[in-house]
Amino acid sequence: MTNTKRDFMKEKCWVCVGLSKKQICFLDDLSKKAKFSGGRKLRRTAIVRALLTTAKRLDIDVARVRSEDELKERIVASFGQHR
Repeated sequence: MTNTKRDFMKEKCWVCVGLSKKQICFLDDLSKKAKFSGGRKLRRTAIVRALLTTAKRLDIDVARVRSEDELKERIVASFGQHR
């Protein structure tokens, strides 16, 4: 990992992800909760990056996954194993 913003920006790749209005509202609500509980407002991209970084730490079994719903179930199951 790098420590400077300049180094971070060099490593960055841009990905366009289609999200529903409900998903965007979820990200915005998390951001507002952080701000109004004494923290700072978080950017949507920061929240998504944090979620992906956390998911990388899980041992998600994706063998024979055929749908987004099945993947969601596997992700939830892997969270349960890491308590």
